[in-house]
Formats: sequence, structure tokens, C-alpha cells
Amino acid sequence: MTGALAGCSTASGPEQPKGIGDVPQVQLGAETEGVLYKDGYVGPRASEKKPFGDAAKTFRIVVQQNAQVVGDWNKNEMTKWFEQRTGVKVKFESVLVTNTDGTVDMTKINAMLASGDLPDAFLDIPFTDDQISLYGQQGVFTKLDDYIETYAPEMRRVYTEYPDWRNLTAATDGGHYQFRGINDCYHCRVGNARAFINKKYVEKVGGAIPTTTDEMRELLKLFKEKDPSGTGKMIPFTGGVNNQIDRFIMNAFLYNPGGDRNGGWLRLQDGKVDFVANKPEWREGLRYLRTLFDDGTMSREAFTFTDDAYLRAGNQGRVGIARAYWWGSFLDISYDDGALWRDYEAVPPLKGPNGVQYTAWEHYNYGAARLVITSACSNPEILVQWGDAQMELEAIMNGYGGDPKSNWSWAKKGETSLTGDQAVFKIKEWPPPEGQSWSQYSIMYRSNDFRLGQYSNPDNPDFEQGLYEASTKYEPFAQPKDFQLQPLIFDESSAAQKADTAASIEKHVKQNLAKFAVGELDINDDAAWNAYTSAFDGMGMKQYLELYQKAYESRPK
Repeated sequence: MTGALAGCSTASGPEQPKGIGDVPQVQLGAETEGVLYKDGYVGPRASEKKPFGDAAKTFRIVVQQNAQVVGDWNKNEMTKWFEQRTGVKVKFESVLVTNTDGTVDMTKINAMLASGDLPDAFLDIPFTDDQISLYGQQGVFTKLDDYIETYAPEMRRVYTEYPDWRNLTAATDGGHYQFRGINDCYHCRVGNARAFINKKYVEKVGGAIPTTTDEMRELLKLFKEKDPSGTGKMIPFTGGVNNQIDRFIMNAFLYNPGGDRNGGWLRLQDGKVDFVANKPEWREGLRYLRTLFDDGTMSREAFTFTDDAYLRAGNQGRVGIARAYWWGSFLDISYDDGALWRDYEAVPPLKGPNGVQYTAWEHYNYGAARLVITSACSNPEILVQWGDAQMELEAIMNGYGGDPKSNWSWAKKGETSLTGDQAVFKIKEWPPPEGQSWSQYSIMYRSNDFRLGQYSNPDNPDFEQGLYEASTKYEPFAQPKDFQLQPLIFDESSAAQKADTAASIEKHVKQNLAKFAVGELDINDDAAWNAYTSAFDGMGMKQYLELYQKAYESRPK
């Protein structure tokens, strides 16, 4: 791939978009009558859109294969409706880019790039921001700033209402080579730090919802001793492979953003990038986890439960406190009155022995699907308008919710949203029946107000209502925004070095989190702790932090 791209020119540095020649700037259409919004609503609005496509032109766009929801992209109902609305003809080419284990497989996409067999655009193909920045500056992807300035009123609305977004989606040269939507999911901001507790079990043992680490320890002992599950196999506290416990527990000792194979456990300290998983406070958190293991209230399963095993344990009613993204991580979801998930409520962030009480709140990560237009496209202005038209409210609803005659509708006056305000829309089933929608692959502007504007039946609240209410318990404890390291973009050489080091760090942190917690390593042994922390130096921690610091200081501002 590198050889194929080597001859491409590098884009110019950051500059203010000027628009396209003498083309008049496209403005928002007249708002659709009858659509209701709460006072102060921020987000997409329903408005008039007129066709702008060329009937003689058909664009080739590569998309992700999705047989369960989208079905055949070219026969999909949203595809037909959107072609009629915009006048833009598209031939979709679907490619399988996700393996059965959830990992990304870009083999076919990389082959297109290497061979020069470029489509007009890629819609929500999982390029990294680093790749988009690189290919954009090499001329493979089209720079969109001037096109947005002229043809994209919906995106310009986003830039006004979400002022961080322009810089967060910029390449290292300050230009924009992706047209990316927003999914500002309130409950997702704390999803990786939430835990749920069975309130009926708390009542049975005569306890209370814990607010501190000491209170949690004592409650877990009661769960073990009295086994309110009645199964004889009570699991007082657990997590799993995909529901790591450190973002919940460690934030009672220090701000811990967590991490994964892409990096992490990094924070900002007075503008300097810092690593948290080798701090004395991290050691104190490990000591606490060791007490839970010694008490017999947490086992190795907290680190090894697969998704299937976690579901089996949860559905058997064996779990007292679950570190989980949502109830569906450890329970089957139904809307029956006696559904087990309704017995679990969120555990607020715990206060540690030194008064620390954070929740790892995502201030920045609300990106959604993106459109990347390639150098093969002779009419990028049309595809920019095409992407922008997907961000209008009716298009969002059709793209996400399917058939408006059967699966969604505008809310009526007095129908309330998740927050108790005037609702914007009602949706019957998600995901919609196969072939109606583009699932979440379209370029949506799903602002926080839009998402929370979903109708909620007060007589039978669904899990969206529950997730909203659960997350309100965490927001007051969100770390200051200037603690969180925002998403950054790295150049080609730095990205490769960062990825290699990040993989080593992730493995070391997770393995030793478990080993110290379950006593395979003694957290009170200075030699064991020093061996753990010094190993980071051998992985290149100093250079790793320098890469991040450089990227942070050179980020678009």
C-alpha cells in the first residue's frame, strides 16, 4: 500500500475554508411543520430538502455488509427513499469487515487502496483517524473543508452546536478528509464505568446500596454469608473479559480512564500526558481488590468471564454486583413485569479511603459513522451534499428507525421524553425489521437532546429510560474535562510505534491487575510491585508518553 501511495502529493497546511468558487452557499431549508422540540433543544431539525443529484451519474460507494438489519443495500427501503429525496443514484458495494469475534478485518479495503481500485466513497468503513489523516494528505482521500463551507449546512450547524467537533475530526494538517456524524449518547459516556446491583438482594440481607469502598466490602460479605440468590453459588461481585472492573473500582483511588488494545490508562496532568496504572494510588486500589479476593467475595471469574459465561451466571440469578456496560451484558432483556434486569439498579461511584470519588466520564468520544470521499470521485460536491442530507432529522429517523408508517412517528404534544420533557419522536422497534433502515451506518447528527427526546412510556419504561436514569447518578462525579486526554491523531511512523507499545501495555496492565487482585503476585511485596512498574520502561513508556505529548501539543486548535 505504501508503494502505491508514495507518489501522492501532501496536502497544504491548515487554513480557513473559502468555499467553492462563486457557488452560493447552500442554506438550511424551511423547517417541517408539526415536529415538536423541547425548549432550548440543540440538535437536528426536520426541514425541507430538494433533490440536487444528476440523474445521469451513479456513484459507487463501499459499505459494510449487514445481513441482519440492512439486508441488500441496493434494495433497502431507506436507499429507495433517500434516492428519491436527493436525486443521487448510488450503487452500493458491501464488504464484510467484521470478524465473528468482533475484530475488524480490513483486508478487502486495503486491497482496493493498494490496487488503486477506488470507489467514489467509503461509508462507515472503520478507518482509524490516523489512516484518514495519512491517506488524505497523500491525496487518496479528498479534502472537504471548502465543500463543507459551501454545500453542508447541516454540518455547519454541528460545528456551531458542538464547537469541539471541527478540531476533533481534523487531520494533522488541520484539514478534514472525513465527513463524520455525531452520536452523543448520554449513557454511553459512562458505560465502561457503570456497575449494577440487585436491590432485592440488598433488602434480603438487610444492607444498603454502598457509597464507599468500605461499605461495598461489608455488603459483599453479607451477600456471601446469606446468599440471597438462594442458588448456593452466589457471586457477590464480578465483571468479565469485556466488562473490565478497573474503571469502576480504581476511580475510588485516582482518576482512571481505562484502556484497551488501542492504548489508554492515560490522563492529562497540568497539560502533560501521564500514565496512571503505575501510580501509588493504583497500588492502593489493587490492595483493595486483594481484600475482596481474600474475603471470598470476588474470584478470578471477575477477570475471565466470557460474554456467554457472564450471561449464564446472570440469568441464573447468581450475581450481586455486576460491572457491566448495561443489563444486557449479563442478563437477557425482556419487557415482562418480572424480568430480572428490572431488579438491578446502578451503583453510584464509590468514595475511596482518601475521599477520591471519580467516574470515568467520556467528554469527547461521541463520533458516529463517516463518509470518506476518494480521489476517484469526479463530483465530490454532490457526495458532500448527499452526506449532509443524511443529517436532517427525517433522514436520520428513516435511516435509523426504518419505515415511518410502521416503526416510528413524530411525538404528539404532551408525550414525554426520557427526561420528562416534550418528546420529539416515538420508535416501536430497534433495530427495525430487515431491509427498512441503514442501521447506524448513515451520517447522523444524533445530539444529546435528540437521543433523550425519544418518547418513553411512563407506564412501561424501557431500558433506554433505565440507562438514562442510571447515568444521572454518575455525572456529578465526572472528572474535570481537562483531566481527560482527547482523541489524538498520529503520523505514520508514530502510529505504528504507538500501536506496538499500546498492545504491550494493555497485556501487562490487565494480566497484573488480575494477578495482584487474586494473590498470584503479592501487592504488599515491594519487589513484586517494582518489577511490575519497571517493566513499563522496557516497553518504551518514556517514548510512548513523548509520542502522545507531541501529538497533544500539535493537535488542531
